[in-house]
Amino acid sequence: MIEELADRIWGHPEFHARRSDLGGAWLQRELNLPATLSVSEADLVRCVQAATVLACCEVPERQGAAFGIAASAADLGLTDLPGLAGVLRVVLTRLGNFPALASASGVDAFRRLPTLAAVAEEERRDGNRVDLAGVQVELTDFQRDLWRELTSGSNVSISAPTSAGKSFVLQAYLRGLARTGKLSAACYLVPSRALIAQVTDAIAKWRLGDGLRDFQIVNVPLAAETPLPERAIYVMTQERLQATLGAHPEFAADVIIADEAQGLADGVRGVLLQDVIDRLIVKRPKAQVVFAGPNIRDPGVFATVFGLDDLRHVRTRSPAVLQNLIVVNTRSPLRKLVVERVAPDGRQALGEVEVGRSLPSVKERLIRVAERFGRSKPSIVYANRPSDAELVALGLAEVSPDDASEDPRISELVELVKLSVHERYDLAKCLTQRVGFHYGRIPALVRRGVEAAFADGDIKFLVTTSTLIQGVNFPAANLFVCNPKRGQTAPLAPSEFWNLAGRAGRLGREFQGNVFLIDYDEWDSRPADQGNEIDVQSALANTLSGNMSAVVDCALEANPQRETDAAVDIEAALSRLLNDLGSGRLGTTLDRCGVAQSDRERILAALEVARGRIALPAAVLGKSPTVSPVRQQRLADYLEAELKGGGRRRLEELLPRHPRDPLAYRNLCEVFRVCHEQLMSLPPSRIHLRMAAIAVKWMCGEPLPAIIDENVRRSPDQPIASVIRNTLKDIEEDIRFRYFRLAICYLAVLGHVLAATGNEKYVRTLPALPSYLEVGASDPTMVSFVGLGLSRVVARVLTERAADKDMDEARALAWLQSQDLDAVLGSGLMRADVDRALTNAGAA
Repeated sequence: MIEELADRIWGHPEFHARRSDLGGAWLQRELNLPATLSVSEADLVRCVQAATVLACCEVPERQGAAFGIAASAADLGLTDLPGLAGVLRVVLTRLGNFPALASASGVDAFRRLPTLAAVAEEERRDGNRVDLAGVQVELTDFQRDLWRELTSGSNVSISAPTSAGKSFVLQAYLRGLARTGKLSAACYLVPSRALIAQVTDAIAKWRLGDGLRDFQIVNVPLAAETPLPERAIYVMTQERLQATLGAHPEFAADVIIADEAQGLADGVRGVLLQDVIDRLIVKRPKAQVVFAGPNIRDPGVFATVFGLDDLRHVRTRSPAVLQNLIVVNTRSPLRKLVVERVAPDGRQALGEVEVGRSLPSVKERLIRVAERFGRSKPSIVYANRPSDAELVALGLAEVSPDDASEDPRISELVELVKLSVHERYDLAKCLTQRVGFHYGRIPALVRRGVEAAFADGDIKFLVTTSTLIQGVNFPAANLFVCNPKRGQTAPLAPSEFWNLAGRAGRLGREFQGNVFLIDYDEWDSRPADQGNEIDVQSALANTLSGNMSAVVDCALEANPQRETDAAVDIEAALSRLLNDLGSGRLGTTLDRCGVAQSDRERILAALEVARGRIALPAAVLGKSPTVSPVRQQRLADYLEAELKGGGRRRLEELLPRHPRDPLAYRNLCEVFRVCHEQLMSLPPSRIHLRMAAIAVKWMCGEPLPAIIDENVRRSPDQPIASVIRNTLKDIEEDIRFRYFRLAICYLAVLGHVLAATGNEKYVRTLPALPSYLEVGASDPTMVSFVGLGLSRVVARVLTERAADKDMDEARALAWLQSQDLDAVLGSGLMRADVDRALTNAGAA
């Protein structure tokens, strides 16, 4: 009966016309445009009545229409039609979207429903109510279904829109396991350091509230000499987990969560993600495995990739928050902004706005359109590169009327920026006008400060790069994009665009968000015209299906050529296959990748040739699973020849020193040179000298402003903004990623060669170079502070204060608890960083 009525409504053109007018009228009011789209009370009532029927449907498109009607009607009609609040409450209840009730106070507060409607709501609400640590929480239908599958102990793949509340349920599930003592170790994999910080903070809050002081949060690689905690949640990128697995081969997890699991398709990082998850599953086959991603078309892909026969799928396409697509054309010869809404039946004209000037560049268009339509609510502006983000933010600051220089919170954040990065960093200037920018290279404490200020409304505009696509959670009311790319040239894929668009609108705070597509008809691609579902294929399977000949050639090649981005992907695949050949799992991997029999014979023959040239044991090769075993063997042969022919002097040159050793720079130059030559096949250059100089300063804990000033001195002709940005890139992308990866490989191979050549005693002297490169510290006390969760800048300040520079984490924690931190730290943001670390450590 209800379905027949829904069919009649959906098939009526008049319904779609009135529905379109309702959405357009709401947007005209929202954007302060002349109200040319009028909606009568009668039309409003009819639309809402239709929504009560469509809300009962199972079709996502119809559910979305019902939600859209409710979202627009809530703002347009509540004051004039008091009974409307009750009807909208019924719509949201039938959609099972109880968190959205809080988005409109009139709807949430309405209590005069008819008896039958009230009883139906309570029954529906009771079915979506779960107990989270003694607190009754009402979930959406999707969240309820996910909760049921998780608590049944099933392996789960999750596919839902960006704003559906996946992370909330996943973390609540871990909380329940921890509270009931059913969890000893969980691994929560995320794609970026920024997400590590967000997930860590969220877990730390409930950990403290629940008094789980014996439950640790680990988010940095654990060195071999650091014992694994008895009970812990490991929040890590795949690189950090790889380092931990290399140092602790016995590590295993009861629960494995891969958030943003579409990263499985991301080249060498995708191969590494697959490898670490596979290793964890092999170690503990009964572990619960969870994959979460935005709108993955086939959630069953993870069952194929990882050989999981019992993977349950939880998916939804129904919106928890509605995203409006708004096209803004800046090309009018009359110098006007022409605004249109992307409606279900095509473009709908909303109005025109005088702009009074031409806008020839993407930067100018982003600035002027965002300034006109985004000032009243929190707004994110997407920029392609860090340099673009800085320029757009500077432009917004220039046209901004908000002077926040006297705001204590902003002033404190500005001082932190100057201390953590540089006194001439453009972010400090932008913040005084309530404008910020955000990208992955910015130090963690500054990023956190900017994110918190934006979330609290102290920053009006936040200009961000593709870090937003990687799952960083700071949704806003508005999002502005103009011909978006990843970096400088590659247009965003439709899946990336929709993941980005999902940041507009905040569940529980707004019914809908606005995505402004600036000059959309001139974009290099039209991602909004395509579906929002993501096709995921593992990077390993993709490489083997599209580049099998290259993998075979790579295996047969005795002397690999220069390492390029494409070669890294090929060699990562080769490394994985060789490791599987040695462990007897090659057939399983080829089966899961769908490799044809003819290709199997080719690759097996090539792998046998490669294996015949490789003498390194699997335990050594496995510590660097994305570095070609052929390259690792070449490095081993080189080191063995050098040690045998060069005597003690050559031995000492090849041994990396502790960063504070007077010979640290000289030896690190040689280590980097050897890595460039043997592992990367780079031609001779002086780049290893520059990178070694930066790396030693970084590992010694020198402040970032001092490192930048040194680079300014060496590059006097470069603009200061470029030097700062390039230095951040050197550290975040090179030192903490590329050279971190090379150092792991170098030390593993060197340790083996030392033992094989009778120099075992030197193995114990090898410094923990990868850890030092990752954390930016080498004094035990500073390393311990960072290990406790402190940012590097705060850890450095506290280390300077502490008399004992050799404290382990337990002593460092006791020292922190004994200090008058208000006297030690002048900045409230720094003090908050310590409080956060104490909370994470269970000591608050």
